[in-house]
Amino acid sequence: MKFKNFFSFQDMRFWAILMMTVGSIVISFNGVVLRNIEFADNWTVIFYRALSFSSSIFLFILFKYRKSVFGQIRQIGLHGLLASLVLGFSNICFILSMTTTTVANTVFTISLIPFITAILALYILQEKLLPITVYTMVVAFFGVTIMFYGSLQIGELWGNILALITAICFSIFTIILRSNKTIDMLPCLVFSGLIAMIASFLLKTGSLPISFHDFILCFLLGGLMSGFVNCCFVFATRHLVAAEATLFFFIEIVLTPTWVWLFVKEETSRNTFVGGTIILTALLIRGIYLRFIVKRSSSDLP
Repeated sequence: MKFKNFFSFQDMRFWAILMMTVGSIVISFNGVVLRNIEFADNWTVIFYRALSFSSSIFLFILFKYRKSVFGQIRQIGLHGLLASLVLGFSNICFILSMTTTTVANTVFTISLIPFITAILALYILQEKLLPITVYTMVVAFFGVTIMFYGSLQIGELWGNILALITAICFSIFTIILRSNKTIDMLPCLVFSGLIAMIASFLLKTGSLPISFHDFILCFLLGGLMSGFVNCCFVFATRHLVAAEATLFFFIEIVLTPTWVWLFVKEETSRNTFVGGTIILTALLIRGIYLRFIVKRSSSDLP
């Protein structure tokens, strides 16, 4: 019997929400890991992160589909290849941004993802949001504004531009996944890593030396943290509307600069904690409201 037959639609939504919450917490440590890399430059980090990312995802797909793995890969089609391209580009810009500006600046800029996704989903997919989700996004945007006001620094414009490109590309990736929700798009993750590897290999002309310490951290970034959260995200987009799935990245946005401040002593303003508290409170209230107050049939849910 297939896994999904054991659960109702509401159960699958619950697991999607739980996985996105856990995944967002896990990936929030990426700033700490990046700041502990000793010698590897940006493109070397991108290469080995992508290598471990693609390898881990392929092994998972191989375990899941076994003999039919290549047939499953072919099913993603042209839409899947396009999704791979934009995700690969998004991941490259994300690493370059994190190493060009402060972690806080990067994550606050990519906090635009839920809003960009909501606009694209409304006009492209005609996906509407529950009122509680709209209210949560408005409150979260207010929290992000407070955080961004306290963190944007002069002279780091390029890093913020890269973060903005990251946000736009990831929103497009989300829309492609959601528009193909009947297909398991996990193979897109493998190809996105290959794209990042090829780009870094060409730009470094094949010279990619790395210490064992830095390689382990790149494996942690790609093979474990990014691999886990991206699998969670691909699963979540099959059961949550596009903007709702990206809403959970606000958890990452709050926690990432907090961990960097605690463990690496990278300066974080008071605005970060004020805005972060507002965001997490809004998400918590939404979760409680949907779980314990709203009684809706599966047919009413997006």
